[in-house]
Amino acid sequence: MEPFFADEAKADISRLVVQFFATQGLTYSHTTVYSWMERPPEAQLGDYALPCFRFAKEYRKKPAEIAQDLQVFLTEQTSPWIQRVETAGAFLNLFLVPAQLTERVFSQIPSGQFFTHMQDNPAHRAQRVMVEFSQPNTHKEFHIGHARNVSLGDGLARILAYNGYTVLPVNYIGDEGTHVAKCLWEVQHEGSSLPTTDFAHWYGQRYAAANARLTAATPEVRKQYDQEISTVLKALESKEGEAYTLWQKSKAQCMEDFSRIYTWLGVHFDHIFYESDVSEESQTIVEEYIQKGLFQESQGAIGVSLEDEKLGFFLARKSDGTTLYITKDLALARRKFQDFAIDRSIYVVGNEQNFHFRQLFAVLKKMNFPQAEQCHHLSFAHVKLQQGEKMSSRTGNVVSFMELAGSIEEEIKKHLAKYESQWTPEQLADTLHKLAVGTIRYGMLDTDPHTEIIFDPEAWTSFEGNTGPYLMYSYARSRSILRKGEAEGAHPTFDAYNELVHPAELELLRELFDFNTVVEIACGCYRLSLLTGYLYRLCKLYNRFYAQASVLRAETPALRGARLALVSCFGTVLVKGLDLLGITPPESM
Repeated sequence: MEPFFADEAKADISRLVVQFFATQGLTYSHTTVYSWMERPPEAQLGDYALPCFRFAKEYRKKPAEIAQDLQVFLTEQTSPWIQRVETAGAFLNLFLVPAQLTERVFSQIPSGQFFTHMQDNPAHRAQRVMVEFSQPNTHKEFHIGHARNVSLGDGLARILAYNGYTVLPVNYIGDEGTHVAKCLWEVQHEGSSLPTTDFAHWYGQRYAAANARLTAATPEVRKQYDQEISTVLKALESKEGEAYTLWQKSKAQCMEDFSRIYTWLGVHFDHIFYESDVSEESQTIVEEYIQKGLFQESQGAIGVSLEDEKLGFFLARKSDGTTLYITKDLALARRKFQDFAIDRSIYVVGNEQNFHFRQLFAVLKKMNFPQAEQCHHLSFAHVKLQQGEKMSSRTGNVVSFMELAGSIEEEIKKHLAKYESQWTPEQLADTLHKLAVGTIRYGMLDTDPHTEIIFDPEAWTSFEGNTGPYLMYSYARSRSILRKGEAEGAHPTFDAYNELVHPAELELLRELFDFNTVVEIACGCYRLSLLTGYLYRLCKLYNRFYAQASVLRAETPALRGARLALVSCFGTVLVKGLDLLGITPPESM
């Protein structure tokens, strides 16, 4: 299978480097050399830098000498991309032909070819990838921590699809277990009327009240309460009785709430799994692998030793005969592999489950599922309140998602107040919604997944600095310039790329050219923060260009048309990048 490259220029240069070493009797992979080439930290150092110490062992020369040999060779070659080659110690710095770079940007971005190119990777097209994310528990509040999970999972599904994979976004709902039994027990204990709105919030409060009631109880009363909760659990397992009927209705109400949130965020799932669907199957899978000799008895419990991987003992079934959450994950994984024929399975789950997934993947390997090698846990840290507090559904100390959305909208309304006399109510509402969604998603994605987030609505809604509103405002400004140009009879001229010579123009063009490479890298390492960082840099370069090079008052009509074309390409790339984050910017602001 032919290797696929996102960056045409880097691919051409790496091909020539491989060719040089072939003349010296050395063989290097085209893909390997391509991966070694990097962007220098500063524009004056070139468009690419190749660290030549990587060749020193085989070539048996000092890195600086290798760089000089490569400089001589590449200078003698005919390449449409290379303008000049320089050495800087152990590094080979390469500068691209500006007109060639601009021609590619101006021809491929407006036509859309630039964005469909990534679909051509044959290795990716052959893979079906399932991304499991969100996973809220019914009968608990959908809070701001869930917003990070949803943003990560949905964004990952989007960039995987952009990179050519067949992607199946799915959800796994925790709809049974002790927390549900406690909640229903509290409802019965209170004798409360069921809610007519804000279902998940109401049931979450009942769950917190149940824990408070249990904590305050005397040992004798606590024993009685535990027996009552156990009775509720048994009713749910037997699928009959008043508690089971209440469970069905309350579960449907919670799912209704969740669905509204997903719609508000613009998130969809191809399939939704429920924990209750795999309960019986988890028992079946234990019996099956006892027969196969994998699961063994240990002190009355059933499991398998993972000491060979320093993961202790995997407990599949407790001594009382009940399975665990991780056993249900085994059953769920088999469903994914067999019913959906997936090649890779990605779980977007908080970092408190790191050990859980290490054990799960190790057992799946022992069960001889070939997909086990392609399972990945995208772990992420918690979202905390401004005071640094960690949230807890158990105590009711959470900020609900709707509270989050409300606080964001209130901050954004302050910025939109000046448009109230100019825009229709529908336009105001649409802009408010787009800005709120973009603010939340960007705020959740811009931090590396392993780093905690402190929720600060005022900082997140700022139209300055590294925020969602800043990026969306940059897009709206670019659309405004194009509209003004059109009103004056000026239009983008995509074949006048030789007009662009200003350093601010060339820097912006270079950044636009890198879009696919950044998305490819972000996809490969599951880090959407690389894409947010790129889009922020892109907007800063655009605003610098706009400040330094007049667009509508350019010196000549040809230059004005070329600069309008650059503005148009910027907006097209930015809106595509934001779309991969699940953000739709307003057209005007």
